[in-house]
Amino acid sequence: MNIPDRYNGIATLNHWITALLVTAMWVLGRAASEAPAAAEDYIIGIHIALGFFVLWFVLWRIGYRVVTRAPRVLVPNTLQRTAARWMHRLLLLLLLTLVLSGPLYLFTEGEGMDVFGWFTFYIPVPASHAVHEAIEEVHTFSGEWLLPLLLGLHILAAALHWLGRRDTSPSELQ
Repeated sequence: MNIPDRYNGIATLNHWITALLVTAMWVLGRAASEAPAAAEDYIIGIHIALGFFVLWFVLWRIGYRVVTRAPRVLVPNTLQRTAARWMHRLLLLLLLTLVLSGPLYLFTEGEGMDVFGWFTFYIPVPASHAVHEAIEEVHTFSGEWLLPLLLGLHILAAALHWLGRRDTSPSELQ
């Protein structure tokens, strides 16, 4: 079985588009939580509308990752290699959790995803206050705590990897 030494162009593009989308969603989520009530609904509306497209992109990204082989992790240390593999898996699992819990948070309250006023995406699920509250906690905790933690570790590991390999530029880490 032929395992590549680096990610292909589509995988690299997926990575950076995801990085931009996740950053935008995180900033919008944090801004809404800190905004006065009058602005909160407007910011959350943008967060939800953009979230519709992020949902489909993350599903595409995970599907693409499943059907294409990840490159070899080019570090001599087995612990680093294992940590890198699990970090990527955890990040994708966290993104999946976020993009599914966001809409479910709305659907369990009988609401849909208003996509910039163009249309409303809605999946009818039974309304349940208890389920709604639990999903809200998962989405909020994942976005406010887990995402910054895992992304911080991911960025730190990438920086350390790059510093340890002076022959590689940061753009070549993908």
